[in-house]
Amino acid sequence: MKIFRLLPPAGLLLVLVSVLWLGSGAFSAAQACYGPKIFIGVGTDVQERVFYEVVSLYVKEKTGVETVAVALEDDAPVEALGKNRVDMAFVPEDVGEYTSLVTAVGSLLLISDRRPLDDLQFTTVAPALRRLDGLLTPELFTELVAQVRAGEPPAAAARALLMRHRWI
Repeated sequence: MKIFRLLPPAGLLLVLVSVLWLGSGAFSAAQACYGPKIFIGVGTDVQERVFYEVVSLYVKEKTGVETVAVALEDDAPVEALGKNRVDMAFVPEDVGEYTSLVTAVGSLLLISDRRPLDDLQFTTVAPALRRLDGLLTPELFTELVAQVRAGEPPAAAARALLMRHRWI
């Protein structure tokens, strides 16, 4: 109890509040619910779902930034970007007004609007995706899509690929 006599009343109050707040789990719960998120438009095609899982897992593991898949039912990817419904989307060919970040899979490109490129909370995302672009090949992606079409869940297949190659 000597420590309590050494602390001024304000210091004691600060210690008690800190212990109660951190011990209650409020800090970890708040961190899990809030934080920067990138919204990625995903169509119904299996290739887009697989590509999303690879991108999502890689970005989360390398940068800590969460991604949210936004279903593009009626909107085309470029329209969704233009309406600010999504920050990134998968397209079959280059769209000049948006920045291509991952082009290595051959049949699809991941394009981005300005928010993930300019917002300070996402400064590590574009460099991470450019690294992924240098690692992923059309052959690896084709194998991954084939695994998913054979019944493997997209997230599990993506994690297995990234871990097998020690990219995460």
